[in-house]
Formats: sequence, C-alpha cells, structure tokens
Amino acid sequence: MRNVLLLLVGDDAPLRLRDELAAHLDAPARIRVVAPAQVRTLDWLATADDAAQRQAEVRVLEAEWTLAEEGEIAGAAGDVDPVQAAEDALRTFAADEIVVAGAAADAGLEARLRRFGLPVARLGSPPEQGPGFAARSFRSFTAGRSEAVPFAAFVGVNVALALLGVLLSALVALIVWLFF
Repeated sequence: MRNVLLLLVGDDAPLRLRDELAAHLDAPARIRVVAPAQVRTLDWLATADDAAQRQAEVRVLEAEWTLAEEGEIAGAAGDVDPVQAAEDALRTFAADEIVVAGAAADAGLEARLRRFGLPVARLGSPPEQGPGFAARSFRSFTAGRSEAVPFAAFVGVNVALALLGVLLSALVALIVWLFF
C-alpha cells in the first residue's frame, strides 16, 4: 500500500475532496490527514489559538469520515505553518507522497514541501497567484517562524512604554498647570 500524507489547507468540501483523491489514487492507500490550524492575526496576537486548533481537528475528522473507503485513514490537527505541520507528521508517518488539498494553499507551498524529497501533488486547481513577499513575510512572522519576532516584541513593548510615559508626563504637566 502507498503511504500518502494529505495536507488540508483551508475549508474544502469533503465530498469534493473524496472525489478528487479517488481520482488521484489508483488503489487503496494509507492516508495520514493533517489540517494546519488557521489562526487569524488578532487571535495570534492574543495567543488565542485554541478555537483554530479545534476547527482543524473537526476538519480532520470530517476528512477521515469522508475518506474511509479510500484506505486506512488517520489524522491530526497540525501547526499553523503547513510546512511545519507536514514535517511534524513525517516524523511518525513514512509517506511516499504529499498531497495538498485546499484553496487556501498558496502557489509556493508545493515548492516548499519538496524539500522533504517526496513527490508533491495538488488536488484541484492551484491558486491564480500566490501572496506577495509582504504577505509571506507577515505569515511567517505570525507563525513565529521569523527571526524578527523577538526583536519586534522588544521594540513594540518599548514603544508602548515610551508612549505611556509621554502620556502620563503630559497628564501630570496639565494637572500642575491647572492647579498651580
């Protein structure tokens, strides 16, 4: 049996997923379904990614149930970064191929997944145009994969404290001016 790592990036309809995967596979396979959590920026800033993790788990369960006839199915929710989610899954699952499903997968994801030395296929049509440099940089920053995260946090906290100090100084100066 062939081992297939199915990376669900986004919220695709499970029935369409089953049809596309059945057309891609020529025989039953062992399929490991991984759904990266989709954390919104505000949730990432508030470190409130529990809801996104639960939604990813629900997507995995839907896929497992829908793909039950295609072979042996197992799955789990993954990291926010699809490449990191695939790397985590490959530590315990010896895949022969990585299959990417979902409209939320950017055009460069397949190239980044090829670093694992496995063939990478996409179900459905690829997105028309991938995100630009700024969007990719912001996504890696919010996923915590950028080296700039500690520096940005340090600068952000210091700027906020400086603004708070200026505001409090202005308030004290106003009180002194009004009463003396």
